[in-house]
Amino acid sequence: MTIHFITILFVLLLSPTSLSASEEVSFGTPEMKLVKESEKGGRKVLRYEHDSIPEWGYAKSQQDYFHVLPLAGNPGQKPLHVVLHSAGGSGAAALDRAFEHPDWFHFAGLEDQVILYLDCHKNRNDWWWGAHSIRQKKEKYGDVYCPAEKRVLTTIEWVIQTYKIDHNRVYLSGISMGGSGSLGIGMLRGDLFAAVNVAVPAGIEHIEHRMFGQEVPDPPILVNFSAPNDKWSKDQEKLITYFKERKFQLVFAWGPHGHNSSMAGYHPAAQLFPWRSIRKNEAYPVFSSASTDNNYPGFKNAIGGDESGQVGALFRWQTIADTPGNYQIDLRLVSKTELKPALRGKTDLPTTAHTVVSFRRLQNFKTVAGQTYQWSLSREGKTLQSGAAKADQAGLLTIENLHLSVQSARLEVQR
Repeated sequence: MTIHFITILFVLLLSPTSLSASEEVSFGTPEMKLVKESEKGGRKVLRYEHDSIPEWGYAKSQQDYFHVLPLAGNPGQKPLHVVLHSAGGSGAAALDRAFEHPDWFHFAGLEDQVILYLDCHKNRNDWWWGAHSIRQKKEKYGDVYCPAEKRVLTTIEWVIQTYKIDHNRVYLSGISMGGSGSLGIGMLRGDLFAAVNVAVPAGIEHIEHRMFGQEVPDPPILVNFSAPNDKWSKDQEKLITYFKERKFQLVFAWGPHGHNSSMAGYHPAAQLFPWRSIRKNEAYPVFSSASTDNNYPGFKNAIGGDESGQVGALFRWQTIADTPGNYQIDLRLVSKTELKPALRGKTDLPTTAHTVVSFRRLQNFKTVAGQTYQWSLSREGKTLQSGAAKADQAGLLTIENLHLSVQSARLEVQR
């Protein structure tokens, strides 16, 4: 059975970086051939194969495959979870591990999601999900996508169109080499991914090439698990610093757990962070300089700090209103009752915090550079804090020194 990609030339809009958002770039229309149908753990598994196409720019033609786990009846407006495998795995191996370890959320999707398992093991031209190609040919791929990136993005878009995915709920995850690829491919594409989750990412070279020092749109929320005693964790402190300076939302957890697939030893609030409930069409807060953040010790504890800890993992929120004249959001800290029962007695959680909060992905309440906005924080009709804040040169609005607790408080911002 063959399914043709019948949409005419779909277009992926690139971010406003040197990759250029000003021009529309088509990555072509490959023919995706359904070659096998099977079942695993009660879910249908579809294996597709396809040849490379000229638009991707491979020096030598190649054939690749991917697996899709559809939902029964192919209902529309469902989320998509995209999985990138490690250097020791493959698309097929990542699929197997998802069913062997359903708690390894970097492999395993949710029951109500369509899941896509991509592969870059069969053809080593794509090694490290394109990061090696960029490093080897910086002049050629420094400001344009390399073939592996084009193939990945084209396949994702094909699945979105074919399986009628909700464009606002597309999630990307990867472990080790797949973590590196998820950072490099995903974090630049806030127009595509709602959130990105990486486990022990094998380096930050890919994201440095694609994101650092560039002007990017509001990126996906990033959840990152890394181990300072893992040789691949070098430069994670650089990523933390960059995200803090740029006020990009980062949930980061660490501990002396080495280069392992299980995240069970990391901070429980980070494990339970609801990254697959984030929507691309909803505003989100960025928490920085929080009193509850621990100090990352650096690679092999070189800069000193806490052996285990988290940054940004304790906060939860819900957008209430996003209108042209008014923005409201409920903010709070995670409580012990939300943790897994086995961890409640073993984990100390703060009940209060003070933090800096910025706002990204605002939908209707648009902030303007240099304009001042009034804000108030209240609970049950009682004002807790209030003040005024001015948007920076990029139009990003930041409120300093908000006092939050496990009790939800409503932050309201007005023109």
